[in-house]
Amino acid sequence: MKFRLIFACCIMFFAKFLYSQSAITIDQQKILEQLKLVEEDDDVLQKFSHNFLKSIVVQNDSVIYYNPNGTLHLYKIQLGENIIVEKLSNGKHHGHNFNRLLYMHDDIVYSYGGEGLFNTNTSLIFFDIVYKEWYKKDIKNYPFDSRSIINSWVIGDTLAVLLNHWSEYAEESSYKYNKYSFGYINLKDFEYNHQFSFNNESESNLEDAGGDYIFHFKEYTLFGDREDSLFSFSILNKNTGELSRTPFLTRVAYVGGKSSLYIKNNLMYFRKSENVIDSVNLDSITPYNKENFIQLYQSKLSKSGLNSPLVIIGIALIVLLGIFLFNRRKSDKNLEDNNRIKEIEKRLIKLRGETITKEKLESQLELNFGSYETMKTNRSIYVRLLNERGLVKIERVRKKEDKRYFDYKIS
Repeated sequence: MKFRLIFACCIMFFAKFLYSQSAITIDQQKILEQLKLVEEDDDVLQKFSHNFLKSIVVQNDSVIYYNPNGTLHLYKIQLGENIIVEKLSNGKHHGHNFNRLLYMHDDIVYSYGGEGLFNTNTSLIFFDIVYKEWYKKDIKNYPFDSRSIINSWVIGDTLAVLLNHWSEYAEESSYKYNKYSFGYINLKDFEYNHQFSFNNESESNLEDAGGDYIFHFKEYTLFGDREDSLFSFSILNKNTGELSRTPFLTRVAYVGGKSSLYIKNNLMYFRKSENVIDSVNLDSITPYNKENFIQLYQSKLSKSGLNSPLVIIGIALIVLLGIFLFNRRKSDKNLEDNNRIKEIEKRLIKLRGETITKEKLESQLELNFGSYETMKTNRSIYVRLLNERGLVKIERVRKKEDKRYFDYKIS
């Protein structure tokens, strides 16, 4: 009898231990109390209740990171009985990163894209734990004309991304920018691989679900919308690109102050009441309102009409005509461009050994007009051309006073 009692106690202990390793409880009130000890920014504290559940990324069962939407603040939060909040970032800067994709890869926090103050951002930045700052991550073969990020999600070691581009303008359309492209960014070597492009009149039916709450996990993302005092959630399967509704999390009551929505090994844990956490195997449910993003984007290819034989023949004739006209003007144009490059090289040779600002470099390159994106594109083209000619070398170096920006060394 005594042996059975001891055995039963052991079973209960290990069951509780294993359960605690699988479930996760986020007590927002306690986190806010600890946040106030390390953060004096009233704006961050006042927006905590609105921002928190769409501004976190889960590292494991006991550690999450909090990057308030639209800011460059970053906090490490140790969950458990004694919650610990540690501020990791030094700067107080805000960025064009409202509604960005926040994710972790190889234990590094990344922020991809976003928007703010009439501008959109298509850059990938990461947090350097040593320097306690955010830095831009260069991506090889990344489209220079990307205007905004419409949808993105992480699949293992790749980042799937749907981009909208500056380069297309449809006069007859009410929507100015109708060119889109889908591709993958390899998160090991950070190289962009283009898959396909298409035209579409609007981005409204191409975006992710969004919502008041966003929970990112390894293979799934949960999007939650508040409807009066009830909540409904959609789930994105990152491996398939399929977004669907979850029957058991549709118009459910939400326990104030705490969250136990957590997915691990295809098991979803959710809080049914203040003291009860339940779980369900995602493979066992039948989802509804399904929408596959990748299939949706691929379906736009045929609608763009680019695969029509008549369109292909027409394009070929236009290309041949363009080549004919281009060759007639090519020699004069080459002579003019070559003379201009030589003049720029003469000016830059006088600056050998100096490190100059971006503005001074643009002045030397005679880039004195155009939008920010146009100036950036033309500057890159000239730098690459001058470096290939070999008379001068232009090299980017980080500013000492602000390592997010660059100067240019002339040699």
